[in-house]
Amino acid sequence: MNKLVSIILTTIERPTLLQKCLNSVITNWPTSVRCILLIGNQNDYDSESYSVISKIIENNPEKDIRHYDLEYDCGISQARNELIHKSLLHNDDYILLSADSILFNESMKDIDNLLPCLQKSDRPEWSYYDLIGLQLNNRIEWEAKLNLIPNQSFELDFIEKNSKEGVWIVGDKVFNVWDCDIARNFWIARTESLLKVPYDEQLIMCEHEDFFWRAKEKNLVVGCTNLCCGTYNKIENTPEYDKIRATNFRIGQQRLKNKYSLKGWVSYKHMERIKP
Repeated sequence: MNKLVSIILTTIERPTLLQKCLNSVITNWPTSVRCILLIGNQNDYDSESYSVISKIIENNPEKDIRHYDLEYDCGISQARNELIHKSLLHNDDYILLSADSILFNESMKDIDNLLPCLQKSDRPEWSYYDLIGLQLNNRIEWEAKLNLIPNQSFELDFIEKNSKEGVWIVGDKVFNVWDCDIARNFWIARTESLLKVPYDEQLIMCEHEDFFWRAKEKNLVVGCTNLCCGTYNKIENTPEYDKIRATNFRIGQQRLKNKYSLKGWVSYKHMERIKP
């Protein structure tokens, strides 16, 4: 039986973006693996987002789409933890993290080609990854080695993506998977690995560095690839969303600094390695 992939995404106060996001997922639904789409809805019951989700489910009965009500503005960390917990009810093997601001591209149909990179092998010379970050167009790169400078900041040492390194050949697909410690919030991971690193629900935003730092402490192996990609879409935020985001970002950043006794947030090395 094919491996099961749970696609999880959360949404709040962005019905237009959500509509485009869900349409892209349906259009580029992976066909070589079993998939379940889990939608965590932080909106009020009478919101436009409810209508968007209901119509998607109604118009695509052949797709396994599950809709979960979450507490309004519960925060991204709690929302993701709840969806990961829901995915366990389906005994999934992998979780693909996305968001209402990400549009799936056609290459997402090839997600099954990444699964061998995430599978353990009896041969010790074969490496595997716990989590692989996917390519995200129109979004700042974040693929880096991650360090914590005591009393200062998280340091991102951007990796150099060399096409001659990290080459994988799966069937007729040739692609790269490069080693890193942190990637963008668009990834696929082994479910059993994620259970070792639940999101810190005190960080309603600015959870990103904390999640990947604790993954590194747990010795999870992280990579990034150019095989599957999506496109980041942020141009249709609502005023309600922007207000929530500004508040949660301020609170989350301060909590992150307090947690690690940091003066700053992030610092950068090798910025020249980021594509213009």
